[in-house]
Amino acid sequence: MRKVLIAVLLVSAASMPAWAQDDYKSLPPGPGRDVMVRVCAQCHSPEIAAQQKLDAAGWKDLVNQMANNGAQATDAEFDTISKYLAASFPAN
Repeated sequence: MRKVLIAVLLVSAASMPAWAQDDYKSLPPGPGRDVMVRVCAQCHSPEIAAQQKLDAAGWKDLVNQMANNGAQATDAEFDTISKYLAASFPAN
């Protein structure tokens, strides 16, 4: 029984989404970070955002584009993501 439990735990850990296993050090803490990681990791590394510097309108447009491309989230979650990105990676 113990071997079965260990096997189940190992399989569960291996099948966890990548965002749950990685803390994405390039993404600063802040309101919406967890939502951003969960939603964006569906298709790509959320750390791609750290390479961009956009104003609030630019982040909103980019998030809307991702939603149109099939990202799965509620409108409120997309809004939260846009705000997190604008606060964390503002335009220079």
